[in-house]
Amino acid sequence: MGVDDKIDELLEAQEREEARHLDEMDLGLRDAPSLLLFAILFITVFLQFFTRYVLNDSLSFTEELARYLLIILTFVAGIRCQLRDSHIRLEFLDDWAAKYLGALKLFALTLGLIFFSVSAWSLWTLINRTWYQQMISLPFPKYYLYFVVLAAIAITIAVHVWQLYRLVADRKEPKA
Repeated sequence: MGVDDKIDELLEAQEREEARHLDEMDLGLRDAPSLLLFAILFITVFLQFFTRYVLNDSLSFTEELARYLLIILTFVAGIRCQLRDSHIRLEFLDDWAAKYLGALKLFALTLGLIFFSVSAWSLWTLINRTWYQQMISLPFPKYYLYFVVLAAIAITIAVHVWQLYRLVADRKEPKA
């Protein structure tokens, strides 16, 4: 078996793994908002790149729009990550503290709920103080962006409450 055969074997194994991963992906209608925002962000950034570097005449609104779309995408996609429990975490802690995993999950959800609640309150305060300010290059008030982010945070809070309820309810059920 030569080097080329080993490389071909590794490539085939990688392709099988990628195909298996794609088959296991749980994409559905609930992913549409994130994917739509990502597509709009991609088009905006492409337009920004094309006008700045190819036409040498940048469109002024694309940079601001891309920034705001990225902010919205972060919070909207965060909802889906929370629902799938796919946020980045230190997995070695899961293995190291396996018998305390339920308590760690409860602590993390509670901490997340507190964080997002404070974030929502802070954002509401920001909306009340800056409702009159306009975006720099787009003809909209900034509070439109803030309301979309606030709605995403409110949904994230609801997901945290639901997950906390399920976690506590599952812990109270007697094991058969």
